[in-house]
Amino acid sequence: MKYSMFFALILCTILAGVADVWAQQGPILSPRDSVMLKLDTNIVSVNYGRPSMRGRTIMGGLVPWNTVWRTGANQATHLRTNFDMMLGGVPLPRGRYTLWTIPSPERWTIIINKQTGQWGTRYDEKQDLARFTIKPETLPSLVDTFTISLQATGATSGFLALRWEKTGVNVRFEKNDNIRPLSPPDSAEALIGGKKVSVKYSRPFIRGRAIWGTVVAVDSIWRTGANLATSLVTEADLMIGAATVPSGSYTLYSLLKDQTLLLIISRSPGGTQPHYDPSEDLARIELNRESAASPIDPFRIWFEPTTGTSVSLHLGWADRIYSISVTRK
Repeated sequence: MKYSMFFALILCTILAGVADVWAQQGPILSPRDSVMLKLDTNIVSVNYGRPSMRGRTIMGGLVPWNTVWRTGANQATHLRTNFDMMLGGVPLPRGRYTLWTIPSPERWTIIINKQTGQWGTRYDEKQDLARFTIKPETLPSLVDTFTISLQATGATSGFLALRWEKTGVNVRFEKNDNIRPLSPPDSAEALIGGKKVSVKYSRPFIRGRAIWGTVVAVDSIWRTGANLATSLVTEADLMIGAATVPSGSYTLYSLLKDQTLLLIISRSPGGTQPHYDPSEDLARIELNRESAASPIDPFRIWFEPTTGTSVSLHLGWADRIYSISVTRK
């Protein structure tokens, strides 16, 4: 009996201590929350942290203007959809993403990023899937705790709403089973002295992103397109710039430098998953750069005839065109 009373006393002491710790910690300042919208069998959801004003100035203060914001608190805000949709006018394939914003008084930039599971201070611009802008609205009453909601506007459409302080942002979405591919396949061909030269590649879109220095990072190998490795097949021996390229099948990679783009011709055959191996390099060729007269979107590779035995090879995206001469030996 004495032992039972002794252990009961210890248990009560432990529980009292735990309760005291909980009391000292107080409520969670930015609790985690989730919202979900069902449209028939289609589901879209958002998981985010909910900070409160607590007497602070929010827009332009706690949330600075023109700076990437986690759009919530603590862990990054996550968006999940089990259906392909158009979100804010850009294609969003089914999947899980993180949602970021760049608030400003006149326009908000909405960012959909492919990296997931990270803390809200670990934003990687190179992982952006898309960016687009939305005009904010002034709310009639104060919203003390940051709130994200999902509301249906039809059988397969709705909007994602952000609300805090007296600012509101509405992002429309709709199901779309026929959205354009994010990076559709394409090819370019030329006849040089009666022999065919062809390039097969995929064409990524800008989708509001910064391209040169971000999507195509400086001093980082780029597949020169998207999806599968970009391939070059030639029936003739060529001179590409000052480099000799025998007839055969190759992979094209690129390396962006501060002032130019290096075209890397790899002996590995194209059309497979990109796996760059510098020991396979046949040549590295510095391309000529010029400004595009108008934005090029999506990325494009093309040939232009110059003589019967030579053409110009062009790579264009956003505001730049890179070119090199290609001649039959």
